[in-house]
Amino acid sequence: MTKRLHTWWRCMLPLILAVAGYSQAAGAAELKRVLLLQSEQFAPYQRFHRTFEQNLPQGVRLEVRDMSRLTELPAADLVVAVGFKAAQWAVEHRQEPAFATLLTRENFMTLRASRGASRSLSAIYLEQPLSRQVALIRAVLPERKRVGILYSNRTFELEGLRDELSLSGAELVAQPLRPDGSLAGDLEALLAQADILMAIPDGNIFNSSTIRNILLGSYRRGVPMIGLTAAYVNAGALCAVYSTTEQMAAQAAGVTEEFFRNGVLPGAQYPQLYQIDLNQEVARSLRLTVRSVEALRIEVERAEGGRK
Repeated sequence: MTKRLHTWWRCMLPLILAVAGYSQAAGAAELKRVLLLQSEQFAPYQRFHRTFEQNLPQGVRLEVRDMSRLTELPAADLVVAVGFKAAQWAVEHRQEPAFATLLTRENFMTLRASRGASRSLSAIYLEQPLSRQVALIRAVLPERKRVGILYSNRTFELEGLRDELSLSGAELVAQPLRPDGSLAGDLEALLAQADILMAIPDGNIFNSSTIRNILLGSYRRGVPMIGLTAAYVNAGALCAVYSTTEQMAAQAAGVTEEFFRNGVLPGAQYPQLYQIDLNQEVARSLRLTVRSVEALRIEVERAEGGRK
């Protein structure tokens, strides 16, 4: 019996190995290839990489590069670009479908115009949808009706914001940055009319060189600022709704899975996951009575749920 079993095993072994080798080759052939291209080598992008990789579905082979290593890039079924510089390079130099993250809606519109209608390109915007930002403003300070913005870029969704505020019983006070004026003067003119200042993703106005003076100007006027990120809240804005790098990466992994399942990229989209920060010290200094972060989130979720 043992001899017969040994003979059977010796005859079957080549067949078993052949089948195993075929299965491995088939599995390798079915792997989906993703190239993750990062604009820089710094902490937020590294956190994005880790969370993105952890949330990828099985059967995906991930290659990671940054802008300092652009030679001998592997072929891919999908390029995921992290940051504007990486997205711009991918649009100009790669032919695969591309998905951009950690860039503004304005940046994406610029890329889409340069890429052409025949090329597959999508994104998760860095900023929050206007409806969510307005929901936070109305939740934190419902008695204040005049929301002011200072802007330099005509591509900002002025009419969309105006409509969102109108639906919630508020009004928009918009002040353009005049070419022959000064930021301080235009800000002062705006704060004389508005009772809330809303920061927007306009780098000509809100940047590391100007944010301190803008916050001081609004504070002196008793006009609280609604910021864009946790950094704004830490610097002195009253509150902000934003998405963390990890939340954006998890959503990007979901989009990647959807692409490999359906064969097409979904449309450009706003962040789905988000969090709210509140500066209680600023609220006390301005003698504002505001609800807790938990209560604000419930109110924002209720407002968004009513829109669906």
